[in-house]
Amino acid sequence: MSQRYVYVDFGALRIQQYLSRTPGLRGHRAASNSLARATAEASIQAVVEDLAEVNPEAGEADGVVSLRFPVEADDDGEGRVRRLQDLVFAHLRQALPGAEFQSVWGEGESYLAVHAHVLQPKVRRGQVRHNLPTTAEFPVAVPCRMCDTDPAVGVEPLPDGSQALCLDCSMRNVTRQQVVADGRSPEGRLRQRIDLAPAPNEFSDLAALGSVASGRNHLATVAVDGNAFGLFFKALADEGSRDEELRTAKAEISSALSNATRAALETATLELPLTLEREQLCVVPHVVGGDDVLVSLPADQAWWFTLEFLEEFGRLVREATAGVLTTLNKLRADQRGLPELEPPTASAGVVFARARHPLSLLVESAGQRLSEAKRAFGGRQASVQWLDLTADGPGAPKHLPLALSVLRSEARGETPAAVALSRLVKVPASHRARLTEALNGGGPLTAAVLADRVGHLDAVRPFLPPFPRRDQPPAAGIELGAALGLARWWPCA
Repeated sequence: MSQRYVYVDFGALRIQQYLSRTPGLRGHRAASNSLARATAEASIQAVVEDLAEVNPEAGEADGVVSLRFPVEADDDGEGRVRRLQDLVFAHLRQALPGAEFQSVWGEGESYLAVHAHVLQPKVRRGQVRHNLPTTAEFPVAVPCRMCDTDPAVGVEPLPDGSQALCLDCSMRNVTRQQVVADGRSPEGRLRQRIDLAPAPNEFSDLAALGSVASGRNHLATVAVDGNAFGLFFKALADEGSRDEELRTAKAEISSALSNATRAALETATLELPLTLEREQLCVVPHVVGGDDVLVSLPADQAWWFTLEFLEEFGRLVREATAGVLTTLNKLRADQRGLPELEPPTASAGVVFARARHPLSLLVESAGQRLSEAKRAFGGRQASVQWLDLTADGPGAPKHLPLALSVLRSEARGETPAAVALSRLVKVPASHRARLTEALNGGGPLTAAVLADRVGHLDAVRPFLPPFPRRDQPPAAGIELGAALGLARWWPCA
């Protein structure tokens, strides 16, 4: 009979919003560093001692702790869970005063099955234990001058003079000088793996790494999340009890997919033209874990990074899941007549803005774009949605999300759309702006007439519908409005 375990999971809620509550990159880095240190395996094991062990079946993710202990007949499992929660919550609260945490637990023979059938349903029903930051007891207290979120508890020195800070910003202020050297944060781990000079200390300096043509004052925020991972893991949990190969794979697949995320991040970072030119880290990762990634980088590097990441991640996941999916699909077809599962992929939301734009707003907008990309294709394939806040404003995009296959292929960019976009980028920016005005004012035909008059019709034609039949898609698979938006930050061939 297999050993049964009690699994106890802890997670930071709205972690991206929490990390970005301070405007500066230094404060954000400090919080990310503290989160990584607080949730590191050695730190957690020292806190819980012999009450539990760090769960070896769970993949690595920022802001997530998974513990387990064996089920024993004479053990008060629920009481032991409560003691674990008290210890871990106290530890996390001390390290991250302003964060929100939750914990959920369940019992079974494998973490994958318990996560799919017990933990996730409990989370959806709200059957979790919460741990929230302490509320202000003095309503008229001075607000924190760094985050404007919590009341200040003291005055501390900052680079631009002393300021009143809350507990959480005080933590960020104390630890911010240690961040670059610490290898436990997402940024520190990335630097150690690819051995590059550190990224700049301020968002404005990060934007300044871009090309002269970019203006060197814009950043991109990229949010990535996996597609159909929940479906894949649930199917694996359901069929795992019927097949020895799947039972073995269950213990390894979470780590393999988590490793795919980090490997894709490394590859996409190293492949950036700016990285190759400067031998410096030009991507600042804020959150990396499971199938979830959030980064900032110079705006003119964003499409290189996003498309490379999505394609490399998809390739690594296909390799990691190939054997499992073959067995899984055979069982599903033979025993239940269920449709075949495809390998999970990932989608991305990209937001372009000036370097001074608040990161908290960029994180929110990038998350919305990511949701639009996933929803447009039902999570069935890799896709991307984007917004340029400088050109388009803060509203919803006026274009539809695009499938990765339209923009990028295994041939590294040789899709009709990519070739056409490279040609459109060579049209002067001032002419592209006039084309956008003509398109918004009179539609594709008006824009086509203008393009013909100024000698750029060949560059525009792949993005125009076949006139007069407007119900047919453009030859490149991208409407002109979307193409003009893409072209602003699309890399030159």
